[in-house]
Amino acid sequence: MKILVLSDSHGVTRLMEDVVAKHANDVACVMFLGDCLEDCEKVASKFQDMAFHMVPGNCDYHSHLPDELLIKLGDKKIWICHGHNHNLRIGYDGIVSFATAKRADICLFGHTHVPVVFEKNGIVFLNPGSITEPRGTKRKSYAVVEILGNTVLPKIIEA
Repeated sequence: MKILVLSDSHGVTRLMEDVVAKHANDVACVMFLGDCLEDCEKVASKFQDMAFHMVPGNCDYHSHLPDELLIKLGDKKIWICHGHNHNLRIGYDGIVSFATAKRADICLFGHTHVPVVFEKNGIVFLNPGSITEPRGTKRKSYAVVEILGNTVLPKIIEA
């Protein structure tokens, strides 16, 4: 099973739409990690046969959606959040603590616009970077997470 992971679109939908179209036949669902939910909602309306899971970011004022979701796919518990409530600017300790407390197998987060993958406490952490406004690199990015039994294979992809 594969999951398409997008974050931080900040008002630009064209590239998101292209990426979703490219992976539409490949992935079980799309997870959007915040900052411009309306972008993801526009894209989702064009791909009505696909499952979209979304959380708001710090730029998604007045959102009706929960700040985080714990989603079970197969045998894996996936915790998604934007990350702005977890002090990501000073490190990953906060998000590691929350994901550990949630007993997540995978933690997907955004906010920093910096792509990163690491493992801690048996949990795979992934930030796909930004699909429109990268930081720390000039390359826009997103991710695909493949789950093969107990194995989690995260891959950051340049857009």
